Amino acid sequence: MNFELEIIHWLQSLRSTLLDFFFEASTMLGEEVVLICVLGFIYWCYDKAIGEKIGIIVFISVGINSLFKLLIMRNRPYVVDSSIENLRPTTSGSYSFPSGHTQTASTLFFSIYCFLKKKWLLTVAIIITVLVAISRMYIGVHYLTDVLAGAALGILLSFVLSKYLDKTKDYKKLYTILLILVNVSLIAIWIIYASRNTSSSVLDASQFFFDTESVTKMFGTITGFILAIAYEKKKVNFSHNKSVKNNILRFVIGIAVIMAVRYALSFIFGLIVDTDALLAGENFKAILGLLLDYIRYATMLFVAIGLYPLLFKKYNF
Repeated sequence: MNFELEIIHWLQSLRSTLLDFFFEASTMLGEEVVLICVLGFIYWCYDKAIGEKIGIIVFISVGINSLFKLLIMRNRPYVVDSSIENLRPTTSGSYSFPSGHTQTASTLFFSIYCFLKKKWLLTVAIIITVLVAISRMYIGVHYLTDVLAGAALGILLSFVLSKYLDKTKDYKKLYTILLILVNVSLIAIWIIYASRNTSSSVLDASQFFFDTESVTKMFGTITGFILAIAYEKKKVNFSHNKSVKNNILRFVIGIAVIMAVRYALSFIFGLIVDTDALLAGENFKAILGLLLDYIRYATMLFVAIGLYPLLFKKYNF
């Protein structure tokens, strides 16, 4: 681990205003906003079937990442070494291994390459993955092994799952298994953590929430996505539009709708449970906060994939 800390120290020794801006911009390529924008464009404006495939691959990958974080619980570099600065303290929650940003970026962009089969997309995927990986170390929130593992998992899952989805025309079995697996696993995780979480335990309600928040959000995302896909196919079944103007409208309005749902639910649910002020033994509040996070992310996906496309047909855009 010492050599990994030395790498981070060396990267941060190069700091300048320009490099700070560059690497903070690079790290955003593995964040939720970019993921929403790219998947939204592909699904609403380019190819619904490809958007569905890329979406489920990415969400499976991020779900696996959150499970690994929960199982391994590796502290971030700036926690281990106080001389390392966390340059983005508001976005570095949860644990360190493997790197979620790197895995998300590699999964997303390598999956796009796998389905579109264009060589320049492979180059883009490699460059973005490398930039995100370096940025996570530069920012001080990941070790070299974190980003290497995240990149490897993302690339592996992209190629393996894309081949599986190309060969399988009916995804009902896969989706059914995923729905059962993620929700049963999530309940089991909550029960296990809640049983450890007592007022006399080192693990208080705040830690309980912190440890399981990421996996809760990701499993909610998978659930919302699968239910939304089923609803869209049965009740909506929208078609793609070749009009550039209409596609711009679909994209801009869609992103606005998702963000409105995201922040509105975050605000409302925050009034119900203040997850930043959980005390030891407040198991019920911790689970309620987690449940609301699950509902928030499931709702975002259901609105984006299932409900929002209803407007395409109603308003003809």
